[in-house]
Amino acid sequence: MELQRNSHHVYRLMYHFVWIPKYRHKVFTEPYRSSMKSIIWKIGYDYNMEIVELEIPTDHIHMVVRSEPKMAPSDIMQIIKSVRAVKYRDFIRYCISHLIFVV
Repeated sequence: MELQRNSHHVYRLMYHFVWIPKYRHKVFTEPYRSSMKSIIWKIGYDYNMEIVELEIPTDHIHMVVRSEPKMAPSDIMQIIKSVRAVKYRDFIRYCISHLIFVV
């Protein structure tokens, strides 16, 4: 892991996040898991965060993120969880509407 440099400081910030659904229900099954991974990778790219590690078992999401010092860990999680929820909801709506029109 190399150090990241800015004009006045050198840093290496990595945050380890794990979040779970309510009561640890096993909600991350395969069709949803792959779409969730792609959504989280895109959020990391859009907001200048490097997703170092991302694993989604059936009952939680495990993620290691590298970011700049101006972003607090709470801000990172707020961005990822809120944008992920909106994009995932849009994805589900698209799947349902596509399914209705195909049938």
